[in-house]
Amino acid sequence: MFSPLLRPLVLLSLLSCGPTAAAQSAGSTAAQSARSTATRLARGTLALDTVHGYSLENTPSGESPDRRVAVYLPPSYAAAPERRFPVLYLLHGIGGTDRDWVGAQPAGASRSAAQPWLTVQDVMDRGIAAGVLAEMIVVAPDQMTRGGGSFYTNSVLTGGWEDFTVVDLVAHVDATYRTLAAGESRGIAGHSMGGYGALKLGMKHPQVFQVVYAMNAAVLGFAGDLTQESRAYAVAAEATPGSLNPGVDFWPPSLLCIAQALSPNLERPPFYADLPFVPSAEHGGALRPVEPVVAAWRASMPLYMVAEHADNLRSLRALRFDSGVYDEFTHIVLTNRSLSTRLNELAIPHVFEEYNGDHRNRLWGPEGRVYTEVLPFFSRLLAAE
Repeated sequence: MFSPLLRPLVLLSLLSCGPTAAAQSAGSTAAQSARSTATRLARGTLALDTVHGYSLENTPSGESPDRRVAVYLPPSYAAAPERRFPVLYLLHGIGGTDRDWVGAQPAGASRSAAQPWLTVQDVMDRGIAAGVLAEMIVVAPDQMTRGGGSFYTNSVLTGGWEDFTVVDLVAHVDATYRTLAAGESRGIAGHSMGGYGALKLGMKHPQVFQVVYAMNAAVLGFAGDLTQESRAYAVAAEATPGSLNPGVDFWPPSLLCIAQALSPNLERPPFYADLPFVPSAEHGGALRPVEPVVAAWRASMPLYMVAEHADNLRSLRALRFDSGVYDEFTHIVLTNRSLSTRLNELAIPHVFEEYNGDHRNRLWGPEGRVYTEVLPFFSRLLAAE
């Protein structure tokens, strides 16, 4: 096992989809005004499972192959033992875990009163009771790595996270729960890094996931704060494990996290990854591109993968993605727009929406996009019994 990589990056939840204080307040107000309705909700069940990742065994970075997975089972799951359900896979952002979606919940009843409107199980219960959401199983895996996140990508350093998601996780869920085990009944969605994962896995594996929704998807391509002009690359290039503090400067550890997924290098301690732009002593410290690494990143960025996977994308039942106009991570809205343009050029059906919001302030609550846009999309489009 290699030496320690990055310190635990819990503060990277700045880019995750957990609820903000404003969303918590909005959710509490909504819950108070709808208390009488909440008491009549039929509750689903939250199961906390562990899935062994054969593709994650013996990684150089020392990742655990046994991954926590939260599984929401809708109200009819227990009451109708012969019924099978479509499945939605939810992917979290950098620095996050499955708890971004389900909160710090114990297994059992979905406990809506504890976190009204702020967990996917509560939102599902409310939507099903209101008749606006279809019953489905929702699966949220923990894909945090020691460096901050897997990017749902196979890496010689951190392990085969794409394979874990597409093979190990799906096989376990289909074998353990009463699923409709077909691509037309499986959807994949995610926020930020999870949006990247949803787009990448959807375009590469349409036979597994036929319905795709990406929220504020990050690292789709080079633009804005992810270009050669970002001095964060210089800080990351000179960093040590002890010098990184994501609470003070988010970008350097994030770039190293991306690099561990997209351009790992087992010969380059202490982070065992190459950066696409590094300072050049010959040019007074100005950043210069490292062309093989730039190429490696581009090969894994969905914006540049569209042409190769155009037929796969056309075969999807539905593809949708969105971006807040005021996303504080400036590459996100730029690259999402570019992705939509590229899809249009190739006549690939999709829906792209820009909305009045930032990276995560419109996700949760009774007016939040998880309830009003994301879950209804899958309710309409996943094939059910």
